[in-house]
Amino acid sequence: MSKTLFWALGVLLVMATAIGCKSKKITRTVTIKTNLPQQGPTPTEVVLNTIDANVNNFSFYQSRAKVNYQDDKQKIELDINLVMEKDQYIWMSVTAVLGIEVARIMITQDSVKILDRLHRKYIATDFDYIQRMSNVPLKLNNLQNLIIGNTIFGNSVQKSVVDTILGNITVSTLINTQKQTTFYNTSYKVNRTLIEDQNQSRQLHITYPTYSTFDQNVYPNAMNINIRAEKKLECTFELSNFVFTKKRETQFTVPSGYEVVKP
Repeated sequence: MSKTLFWALGVLLVMATAIGCKSKKITRTVTIKTNLPQQGPTPTEVVLNTIDANVNNFSFYQSRAKVNYQDDKQKIELDINLVMEKDQYIWMSVTAVLGIEVARIMITQDSVKILDRLHRKYIATDFDYIQRMSNVPLKLNNLQNLIIGNTIFGNSVQKSVVDTILGNITVSTLINTQKQTTFYNTSYKVNRTLIEDQNQSRQLHITYPTYSTFDQNVYPNAMNINIRAEKKLECTFELSNFVFTKKRETQFTVPSGYEVVKP
């Protein structure tokens, strides 16, 4: 299976590869400790606490996605059945024309597995491999945050700077050597996220154009991923058919005769 097709089938893993870059040096705010009594939370703490109070939550999540993938060489249209359990797994069944399943993907806390049904191949690796590629502490919950429209990497008072741009709140956070800038609307929901390395002109840009409300959660029903690096990739998701109650177990078994491939 070509690397480009691998990216098309596992676009969430493409994100991990794109994040792996060095960012420009960022000036940090230095806090001078004094003996004055604490007068309550700082403005930054208030904003970050409010963002945390408005995150989307789930225990089980299922949706269908129409996906359009494009790079410098090809365009691909896919349908994905997406299932997640919080902090446990992301499962995807990828179908192409005529509803033929071309791939099945299972991402857990410690492993990434892909069945390439077209070429009868099984790709397996541990999550440490993805972390080494990305050079960030990428975990399963970061990918789940991306899907449900939360901040990908958590903000913190020590590593984040809060600002406003055109009336929207922005929070810039250092993740190892990368810079994550998250743009929030007036309801403290994520509009878009930018992870970048300006020195090497590499960036990952995720936008959430529209949302649907379910109870207290405002989940994206559209998502655009743009990567500008050695390769330029664009991937759009139209999400629908949301289900939040688990009805059956997901299936991921490796048929006999499949070739095992190590990335």
